[in-house]
Amino acid sequence: MKNLKKIILLPTTIILLLTGCVEREILDDLYIETGKAYDYVDENKIRGTALFPIYSKDKTIKNGTLSAEASSTREVLEKLERRSQQPLVRGSLDVVLIGEEMARHGIIDIGDSLQRDASVGARVYLMVVEGDAGELIQGNYGQRGNGMFISNLITHNIKRRELPKTNLHMFMFDYFQDGKTPYLPLIKQTPEGDIAITGIALFKKAKMIDRVQSKDMFFFKILVDRLAEGSHVIKLGEKKTGHTEKEIEASVTSLIAKHKIKIKHKADPVKVTIKIKIKGIVREYTGKKLTSKKVVEVEKIMKKDIEKNCERLLKKFQKLGIDPIGIGQHQKHGVRGFDIKKWEESIYPNVQFNVVADVQILEAGTVE
Repeated sequence: MKNLKKIILLPTTIILLLTGCVEREILDDLYIETGKAYDYVDENKIRGTALFPIYSKDKTIKNGTLSAEASSTREVLEKLERRSQQPLVRGSLDVVLIGEEMARHGIIDIGDSLQRDASVGARVYLMVVEGDAGELIQGNYGQRGNGMFISNLITHNIKRRELPKTNLHMFMFDYFQDGKTPYLPLIKQTPEGDIAITGIALFKKAKMIDRVQSKDMFFFKILVDRLAEGSHVIKLGEKKTGHTEKEIEASVTSLIAKHKIKIKHKADPVKVTIKIKIKGIVREYTGKKLTSKKVVEVEKIMKKDIEKNCERLLKKFQKLGIDPIGIGQHQKHGVRGFDIKKWEESIYPNVQFNVVADVQILEAGTVE
């Protein structure tokens, strides 16, 4: 019995002793970073801005920021620490904003620094800012702090709108793998002081080289990701109202879409067919009556619209020498002895694309 007590007491005593050795950190004595911004200054300097919430006694949240300039992200962190009256902690980092000029000069150092930091989660949102990222992050958005606001903005648009899935892990994975190039959300501060998603930043290696405009985000999303709850407006021509002509439109919502890529490897040139299956509901119709005949017309026009614009985007990516869709990745898995250099230099530039859309309008009765 005595031996049993010793066996139980010994581990308990060790745990208590080890617990006493752990350094205690009180949340009120820390600056917990929720956001970070990086901007290009010149060839030898970048500017980093740390964002952290300051909790007031009346339970409101103020946005605290610190900025520093240095030659590397590591040196920026050291300078920020020297300017902070309390320890800066990155364990709750939600968003990292990168100024467009910085993005065009290359961001792999920033991504690598974040990935190597064990306190930073892989699901942190990276994004490119039109203009100055440090200026945007110092705005005043919502009541729960800027970091939370920007993170929620991105999450909402991924789940319910036309923004494809994206985060630190996905960006770095696409950067290092063969046959796919990375992309990031593009945002800006509006004249009213809000934040808007304005498109998708396209990267070649780690440098931003172009963008997908906001009007094309719907088509980009259905090419690279699944669509769970999107919407799209179809133009059906014009109707006369008195002495003027008004365009007839149908708003298709609750869109669910998925795609499948098929590659004819042995064809010369290689032929790529992307099949897109999409279903939705007509919520608004500006014509007189939405009959079953008009529903069929909506399906046909939407099919043509998707096929035309998706093929246009694919040819644009091909011309730029980038592959955000991951055609090369699919080719790599289907061809033994895949040569990425040969694919990028001579095969991908000549690929023939064909987009086939299958559009189904599931419901329109409420409009009739």
